Amino acid sequence: MISIIIPALNEEETILNCLRSLTAQSIPRKEYEIIVVDGGSSDNTRAIAETLADQVISQKRAGIGGARGDGAGAAHGTILVFTDADTRYPTDWLETIRERLTTGRYDVCTGPVRFYNKTIRSCIIQGWRQSYLLLHPFGFYWLIGSNFAVTKKIYRQAGGHRDISILEDYDLSLRLADAGARCTYDRRTAVFTSARRMKGIIGYTAIYLTGFYHYHITKSDDRLLKYPHPRTIALQRSAISGDLRQARQKISSAWGKYILEEPRLE
Repeated sequence: MISIIIPALNEEETILNCLRSLTAQSIPRKEYEIIVVDGGSSDNTRAIAETLADQVISQKRAGIGGARGDGAGAAHGTILVFTDADTRYPTDWLETIRERLTTGRYDVCTGPVRFYNKTIRSCIIQGWRQSYLLLHPFGFYWLIGSNFAVTKKIYRQAGGHRDISILEDYDLSLRLADAGARCTYDRRTAVFTSARRMKGIIGYTAIYLTGFYHYHITKSDDRLLKYPHPRTIALQRSAISGDLRQARQKISSAWGKYILEEPRLE
């Protein structure tokens, strides 16, 4: 059994196409379940999800990571597939994932995340994410929340998702690497997601730089729970610049742990 986990909050405009894409997969419908984790939507998200999903549960834990974790806790499958409510999939998406994770060779499968409504900003972001591939020969796979699958066994062994929203996928990626997860990147599992949240490159970059600062320096889960507004980021600049050398050392140390090790070949 495969369990697909989708966090959703006020996604009435996108979730139906997402679920239709999932119910049109090439493998029999009885061989996978769809779990939507509703974060307290005030629109028709929940009602729409109930027409096609196997389970629609209310989010209990905090943050995007918490929502994904809630879905994992309700899953019956031995393979957990994580994605988002504004994403669409090729018909053989689940078939390819199952092929990669049931051979006994891999614990984690991921692939490209592309945009179906491209903008200049989304093209820049997609190009930036291509740099993640440079880390694969060193055994580190930076997973993107809208497209990755993991065996339930290694997911639990790594501790699952933490209750954070910023860098929740990066955090899990690091812990899966620490747990010795065997990962593969398969271009056949490309998904197509929305560029609607790509409002500005500077703001997008600032959020993630702030996230890295709190992840590696302050280690504050509270500050990783909610995406900051530009004003909040501006108020933090002096503190961040004052600790810039320390931040660089911490982040370099974290990456060096993987880069300096012997490459792990697939």
